[in-house]
Amino acid sequence: MTNVWSAKNGMDVDDVWDDTELIKMYDQSIQEVYSQKSGVTERQFKGEDGKTYTWKVGGHCMAPFEDEYFPATIDSIGGKNNLQVQVTFFYYGNQENVHMKDLWMNEEAISKAVALEQQKESEKKSSKACSSHTSSNHLSSAPLPNFAPPVPPNIIAMAPANQQEALSSMLMSWYMSGYHTGYYQALSDNAHKH
Repeated sequence: MTNVWSAKNGMDVDDVWDDTELIKMYDQSIQEVYSQKSGVTERQFKGEDGKTYTWKVGGHCMAPFEDEYFPATIDSIGGKNNLQVQVTFFYYGNQENVHMKDLWMNEEAISKAVALEQQKESEKKSSKACSSHTSSNHLSSAPLPNFAPPVPPNIIAMAPANQQEALSSMLMSWYMSGYHTGYYQALSDNAHKH
């Protein structure tokens, strides 16, 4: 495509950049990483405290992130001997792969996290219902996320084994760079307008 976008020539922004294929490759790369799961949905594990825990996909736990523990939901069980667990943290939404021995239960913290998450969901539903009655096509009124995007999986630990994996990794990082650049630009533009 040799056209250069400008407001003068009346081109639509959608005509300039169609990243559909890039998004498909990014999603495929992510799926390849997550497809290494074993399909196990439940695993018993004897903790260091001597108790036997039953960890289930969809269940809740306390999982470590940078030397602290946070409430999380178990997304998958896999890895060597099915001792690796992928979790999604409440409040933040980022994912992490942790060893089963590092998980523990804190019913009080988990129930607070679940209640807060349910409250956020109900607030989202009610705010969407309210916002659907007011129609506005202005970019300045577009909501900006109030949280950081999720951290991508630990790609450094998974060095590409072949050219296809290297290409997928490059496209994934390229896509994420563009995403963060656009996010920063939107925040900057919004700050200058107010």
